[in-house]
Amino acid sequence: MKRFLIFTVTAGNGHNSAANAVKEKLEAMGGEVKMVDLLHEYCDSKTFIWMQEVGYGIAVQYFNKIYNAFFKHWQKAKPEKSNKSPVQFGLIKMYDKVLQLIYDYKPDAIFTSHFFPCVMITNLRKLYPIPAKTFSFIFDYAVCPFWEAATGIDYLLVPNESYIPQMISKGFTKQQILPYGLTVNEKFSKVMDKSKARKQLGLKDDVFTIFVMFGGGFWSGNYKIVKNLIKNLKSHSMQIIVANGRAEKDKRKIDKLKVPSNIKLLNFGFSKDVDLYMSAADIIIGKAGGVSVTEALNKFLPIICCKKLPEQERVNVEMLVREGAAKQYKSSKEMVEIVLQFLNNPKLLLQMRENVAKVRRPDATSMLAKDMFECDATYPDSSNIDYSKINKQIKKLLKRKPKQA
Repeated sequence: MKRFLIFTVTAGNGHNSAANAVKEKLEAMGGEVKMVDLLHEYCDSKTFIWMQEVGYGIAVQYFNKIYNAFFKHWQKAKPEKSNKSPVQFGLIKMYDKVLQLIYDYKPDAIFTSHFFPCVMITNLRKLYPIPAKTFSFIFDYAVCPFWEAATGIDYLLVPNESYIPQMISKGFTKQQILPYGLTVNEKFSKVMDKSKARKQLGLKDDVFTIFVMFGGGFWSGNYKIVKNLIKNLKSHSMQIIVANGRAEKDKRKIDKLKVPSNIKLLNFGFSKDVDLYMSAADIIIGKAGGVSVTEALNKFLPIICCKKLPEQERVNVEMLVREGAAKQYKSSKEMVEIVLQFLNNPKLLLQMRENVAKVRRPDATSMLAKDMFECDATYPDSSNIDYSKINKQIKKLLKRKPKQA
């Protein structure tokens, strides 16, 4: 039986969602899979974990301009300076555990849903053989900082061929880059009849349907969006589906809204049926994370997003707007005007769905899994490795000046 190791990092739901999507596919194909949350299992710095899980959200919500400036600055970093990248220092104390895991489990292939493990494998391979082919994906339609420190993996998935030159400038070779798209659960790639989906949810087949999935939001959450739609479009017949996830406060507030009889409101908390809600909807109002965007595209959904976004999501939406697959708003009034455009012009919806079809890459997860199943790794004898020395070896390695290509 083929063995696979998956690394994830809890830094927003997207990375875990992508990791689980690959895990489910590999297991469905008959593989044995071990999934590890890198920080939760191996990091002893509560501060570093807090920075990834909580600090990021605070930064993009309250210090958006500073965060975006940081993002754009480090996005320009060159491969020859990768040893000095700030991402390196928080990982130092985990190298021994990661290498021991790989040598003990002996996977044929590794998938990582975050660049942290990619950086670690890149550095480890300068000192120790890691025969498992390692795969990752850029997890956004923007190329995030620090990938220049992760070029030692074997393959990197990108949204399409246009990203190849940018990744080469980061230090990757063309042979490493797989333009498959971004990995999401395959249930989002399955086309479900809209009428069937609406019937399953108790919705009418011939009424315009909006799916709202904005969680806590950087601009506003689900409650503000739904309240705004009901207040300003109360004379129109429509159906609104809301997925609140773990934003329980928004869920309770939406439950208390007074809804006119011509508007049908389905308000859900945490749910595993997001693919069903997307199948039933005409448009989605939501965030612009790479995984969320890809799920919507795979379901042929035009996207409406706000403009106050972290830099990577801003680039995601910029691409979608350029391709005619999304629209952006910067105020509550403008959001209502965009929805009215769809309500009053059915041809606009058809045109945008055609544009979505040109952008979507629905087979990334299955193509990745197929490649991983073709891997076969043979491991060297590791019985003489002194794992207590590895972190110091990596620290010493990072002090060296990287060789020019």
